[in-house]
Amino acid sequence: MPLQLPTTSPGVFIFWRWLGIIKLTRIEVYMRSAIRVVFPMVILGVIMMSCRHFEKNTASGSTQPHIENDSSFWLKETRGIRDILQDRKGNLWFSSPDYVAMFDGKTLVYFTEKDGLGSPGNLHEDADGKIWVENGTQVFVYHGQGFSEIRLDSIAGPNGLWMQRGLSPTDTTYAAPGLYEVRSGNAVFHPYPVKEHTDNKYLYFPSTKAAIGKDSTVWMGTMERVFGFKDQSFVSIGRKEMGRHEDKRQMGIRGIFVDSEGKLWIADNGAGVFVYNGKETLNFTRKHNLDEGSNAGSTLHRAFSVSEDAAGTMWFGTVYSGIWSYHPKTGIFKNYTADNGVKSDNIWTIYKTREGQLLFAGESPGAVYIWNGNTFIRKF
Repeated sequence: MPLQLPTTSPGVFIFWRWLGIIKLTRIEVYMRSAIRVVFPMVILGVIMMSCRHFEKNTASGSTQPHIENDSSFWLKETRGIRDILQDRKGNLWFSSPDYVAMFDGKTLVYFTEKDGLGSPGNLHEDADGKIWVENGTQVFVYHGQGFSEIRLDSIAGPNGLWMQRGLSPTDTTYAAPGLYEVRSGNAVFHPYPVKEHTDNKYLYFPSTKAAIGKDSTVWMGTMERVFGFKDQSFVSIGRKEMGRHEDKRQMGIRGIFVDSEGKLWIADNGAGVFVYNGKETLNFTRKHNLDEGSNAGSTLHRAFSVSEDAAGTMWFGTVYSGIWSYHPKTGIFKNYTADNGVKSDNIWTIYKTREGQLLFAGESPGAVYIWNGNTFIRKF
């Protein structure tokens, strides 16, 4: 018996014909063939439009996932984070103009004047595990509950602790700028080889803490010059050595860093990044056409901090130009700004933890960022 199909509805009748169960007319056969050709083309067009839309959104960054920053461990509001230190126990210490904070992995503990701490500054840990805070004129040592002040020329501790002496701009007396070396429990002072002048309190005010070279040279940065101390003698790098003798812009050395090859990197807030290779000092910023006025885009002339990650990529913190990365093997620069999560106006320092993670400390707002491979996230 032939199959009886319900065809009471025009729509059902067409459906059965489409399946080929009911014989089609010539016109219907033609229409069916046309649909088989046109329909896939329409679908392909929709897919291609969607792909173009996705590529456009990816280029503008809108397809990247929205990352919610965990603010649980954000530091208290302050003008900026000036220094970071990871001690031998793994605790992270943060120094700001208003406080020193210690993060043990679970909680943040703050230290201020009521804990015996004066004006904070650079952070140090000696070979015995003691934590020191100094600002060029005052030194404070951590005793487990708070801090105690010690005279700069009376520091006692194991070898390997280096601190600069500076003068307060309001101090009317003169003291030579220079370097304190803690040796066998005593602080030995090494004055910088500069002529005595009242302007030295500004020109040679301490602007960095020590960076130790591969050849054991102890490098220190002041506003006007970088000094290297080795075998009881100094070398210095200043305006002349940096090729800035005709550059009227103000000197402002704010960061120094010794890379994995032993080269000294200098961050100058007046003219950018310089590299000392042991023989001469090269103007890195000018070489790569990133000096002020050299191009229409962002520039690298107001450098503030330098570091290197485990892969050999160099990182630079700036004033008003965000964070830069430079890949020496490819010569590629990348600039990260507020659109990439860098909300601070100034990146004061870049610190590498023992685990190899870079911590980028900013000012205005005072924050510490990490790079997750796609964007910057505020961590502290």
